[in-house]
Amino acid sequence: MAAAVVLLLHPPAIPSFQFKFLPSSVTPKYTSRSRRRSRRLKVSSRIKDLEPTVEEEEEKKQNYYVNTGSAIRTLREDLPDLFHRDLTFHIYRDDTVFKDPLNSFFGIENYKSIFWALRFTGRIFFKALWVDIISVWQPVETTIMIRWTVHGIPRLALERRTRFDATSEYKLDKRGKIYERRVHDIILNAPPSKISGFIGNPIFWVPKGHILF
Repeated sequence: MAAAVVLLLHPPAIPSFQFKFLPSSVTPKYTSRSRRRSRRLKVSSRIKDLEPTVEEEEEKKQNYYVNTGSAIRTLREDLPDLFHRDLTFHIYRDDTVFKDPLNSFFGIENYKSIFWALRFTGRIFFKALWVDIISVWQPVETTIMIRWTVHGIPRLALERRTRFDATSEYKLDKRGKIYERRVHDIILNAPPSKISGFIGNPIFWVPKGHILF
């Protein structure tokens, strides 16, 4: 009983715990490491975001093949009637380059003007004018080759039938759009024109060695 009274009057000391908070300027070592690790993760995630995914690469390939197929199909359909109607130009880039052995034309608008001039002069000087597609092939994936022949029956009785044989080379970019066209292996099968300084018939209105399509 006496012991109980003593405990009530003089209770044992209870240890006190003090919590010390670090000032905001003091940062534990593990915090700085975690921050650096977090930064590296963020940078790496950004790099991964910039890298094309498998799905994006597959979509680009599909678009390339679709545009390439559209270009081949459009050229097959357009070239036989190029002297009678306007061509389809969505298969070309706006900055396309067009070259024959002696001429160079830059830009899609210049190319359109060339075909307009061919149709205009063709109606004046020829009773009939048409193009035959001989063959179409791809020696490599980024190139389309077309072998073609132009036939013309002039209006003048003194002029005989004219024929041009040549090959056009079309270069494709990574999207399957044509960015360059070249004309090779031009062969003229016709007697000299009555107009001095020109070959064939005056539809072309260019000196010897030039051809515009």
